[in-house]
Amino acid sequence: MRYVSQTILITLLLTTIVVLLTSLVPRQADAAWYEAKGQAVIVDGDKETAKRAATQEALKQAMLFAGASVHSVHRLTNGLLENEEMTIRSTGEVESLELIDEIYSGNIVTVSVRADIFPKAKVCKAQDDEKHFSTTHFLVRNRQQLREGNISDFDEAFTQRLAHTMQNTTENLRITHVVPHTARFPSQFTEENVRSLSAQSNTQFVIIGAIDDLSIETEKASLFTPWRSDSRRRAFSMTVRVYDGINGGLLFTKTYNTAADWTFDRFESVDEFSSQFWRSRYGNALQASIEEAVQDIKEATACQPITGRVIHVAGNNISVSLGRDNGIEDNDELFLYQAKEVIDNRGRKYLQYSIYPGTFVVSSAYGNSSTLVSKQAGVVANVQENDFVVKK
Repeated sequence: MRYVSQTILITLLLTTIVVLLTSLVPRQADAAWYEAKGQAVIVDGDKETAKRAATQEALKQAMLFAGASVHSVHRLTNGLLENEEMTIRSTGEVESLELIDEIYSGNIVTVSVRADIFPKAKVCKAQDDEKHFSTTHFLVRNRQQLREGNISDFDEAFTQRLAHTMQNTTENLRITHVVPHTARFPSQFTEENVRSLSAQSNTQFVIIGAIDDLSIETEKASLFTPWRSDSRRRAFSMTVRVYDGINGGLLFTKTYNTAADWTFDRFESVDEFSSQFWRSRYGNALQASIEEAVQDIKEATACQPITGRVIHVAGNNISVSLGRDNGIEDNDELFLYQAKEVIDNRGRKYLQYSIYPGTFVVSSAYGNSSTLVSKQAGVVANVQENDFVVKK
């Protein structure tokens, strides 16, 4: 029987997946279209078999990379892969699938396939993966508001409390790097700064937070209740944004508002790091907002697969920045890929992912790094430092 061997196909194939940036990155809440190109060698003039092999591998790589849940490619492709019995297990759904074109050049066939894929809600393998975050001290937009209570280090104390709460109320979320100062992220440079912070801290996710309001309102005692002193309530408002610093894109943003009695004396210097402050009515209100934000962040990142970087390549051994701290274990299979930004003639931005062919397996997992090897010879030579790795 004439056929295209899987080994030959995998060695020759480089699947390119292009995602419109309006959908931000793969595996986020909205559907995104993926355009995958597969190549295969035509053996003994059997074009039909080569086309099937190229199409099969392109579909498989695109769907796995996007987080698809495909039990039968034959069922979903409406006859595109007739009589194909292939099962792909992951965490999403395919809205539609179409064959774009097929190009024959010598003994190579290139098949282009487009799929509209969206993730399943709240059910995914990645939800239990260890996820690491970096952040800066939350920016206080009006520092004059810190004069009441003399809480000049509130930005540091608050960020410290957020990290502590995240560690103690979740099983797999950690703020592992805090820049010891506040930072402004102008909108035109936000993406660049987020990627830079992610790379420097070796974290995938970046939290950018701002304290919008800490003002105090005083309610005068009534003439009818002269025995009561004036009551003072302090507002609290913050905006939290979470980015994927490796794949790019804003994953989550929300503003939280509350207010509570400010029970400290007007001229008292308050220790914003103290348990006395955090046990006060105002401290309890802040803690409730922090806990709400942590749960929102957990939900927003639950199905984002952990992604790292290639940090060294030596022969058949590839060192990556994911390890046991991220839930990586020996014999896990990982994707390796390149990512770059592409701008079309209309100025629209796209992220283009080029997945390295073959299967990469963890040979040794350490605390914050791992060593991978490829099961297919001749593939590793093209893998470079600062390429990306993602858990399947």
